Amino acid sequence: MARINRNFIFLGIAAVLGIGASLMAVHYINSEVAARTQANTPPPQEMRTVVVPVKDLPRGVLLTKADIASRDVPADFVPADALTPDNFEAYLGQTLGAPVTHGTPIPASAVELVTDHFSNIIDPKDVAYSIQVDDTNSVSGLIVPGDHIDILLLSTENDAADIRPLLGNVLVLATGKRAKGVQANDDKQGDSTYSNITLEVAPQDAQRIGMAMKVGELRVLLRPPGSNQPFDLNLLSKQDLLRLGRRVKRSSGIQFIIGNV
Repeated sequence: MARINRNFIFLGIAAVLGIGASLMAVHYINSEVAARTQANTPPPQEMRTVVVPVKDLPRGVLLTKADIASRDVPADFVPADALTPDNFEAYLGQTLGAPVTHGTPIPASAVELVTDHFSNIIDPKDVAYSIQVDDTNSVSGLIVPGDHIDILLLSTENDAADIRPLLGNVLVLATGKRAKGVQANDDKQGDSTYSNITLEVAPQDAQRIGMAMKVGELRVLLRPPGSNQPFDLNLLSKQDLLRLGRRVKRSSGIQFIIGNV
């Protein structure tokens, strides 16, 4: 039997190894491409069905069924209080308090709900509590329903006086008989003058306000729109206020109390 040339054997083995290496390389490349493609492909977006206007709607118009339609929108772009096919009917016939754009979800906060019962606008976990005000503690009568205020307590005993924070970020439901979201039932509803404001507070805070009105006088700070952070105010006494200054002697011998600079 003729002897097989070793060179042919080595050549055959090399060819088999080369083919195997090529197949393994192709398989590795395909696996990497598939893995990276999958990693770079964003996951499918969650969609929510909401109510959107079929045209731009300006502030002040009544919301009607002809103005709206349902639409699936990515959940990331849906406000937490967006109108849905399940709740939109409660907002029909109500006034838009803010303009809404064609095709975008309508937030419930953009609709001014009007009711004939004042109690309907109070949060179920809170109560309404009225306090008497004048120009001093109503920011010259410029507070309106929907504003948020902070309440300070000014108390005086003998010759000692102090002022301390009582409640923060309190919603004003009404000023006098003017209440936001309540249907007018007399001419006084539009009167801009008032001697009391009605607040939405927790029942325990209503107790605190009632006792505070016996202890001293209430002072009100009006917050700017969107402000909800605490002011970090502390109790300030008459003695603390006087200690804020320091005495400085002038050449004339007269003493002045000036700010701490």
